[in-house]
Formats: sequence, structure tokens, C-alpha cells
Amino acid sequence: MAEQGAGEADAGGGEPPAAAVMTAAAEALAGQRSLPTPFLTKTYQLVEDPAVDDVISWNEDGSTFVVWRPAEFARDLLPKYFKHNNFSSFVRQLNTYLSRTASLLSVWML
Repeated sequence: MAEQGAGEADAGGGEPPAAAVMTAAAEALAGQRSLPTPFLTKTYQLVEDPAVDDVISWNEDGSTFVVWRPAEFARDLLPKYFKHNNFSSFVRQLNTYLSRTASLLSVWML
């Protein structure tokens, strides 16, 4: 989940686990489409970029990602990948995908 001042996303299994959840969310939301949505693709690219690990990166076990410097993330990185620099909007959209994914995963596991 995303917290005030830091963006963290819990995830299920995979390599890395958070990437698997992001991919599952994209596929579930897109129906039969095999490519993830642009939001999930861009978010994954941000987290995977080692050049910005001091701003956003996976946690130690790769199960979540953390926005270490939200102000810098919003000012410098968001405008490069998205049409805005609003951290709250990014977190809101991320929570939308994670909420849908959590619901889909809980139904799938029943």
C-alpha cells in the first residue's frame, strides 16, 4: 500500500513479486490483452531503473517498492513518464490497480 511520504506496494509471488502482481493486474483489467497498461509499464520501468534507486526502488526482498524521496520523485521523475507531477495522483492510480488486483487475486484463490 502507499503511505504518506512513501509509496509502497505489497505483492504476491513471482520474479520479482511486485512485478508479478502488476502484470496480473494489467492482464486482468485488460481482459485478453497480453500487454500491461501504460501506467503499470511506466511504473515498472521507474522501479527497475537503477539510476534512480535513491528515489524509487524495490525493497530488500523485492516484494514491494518504495518511493524514498516523494518530492524529488514528483518533481523530476513523474513528468518524464506521466503527464503530471502530482505524487497524490500517482498514489491514487496505483491504489486503484492494487485494489482491483487484490480483489481479483482473492477471488482467484477461493
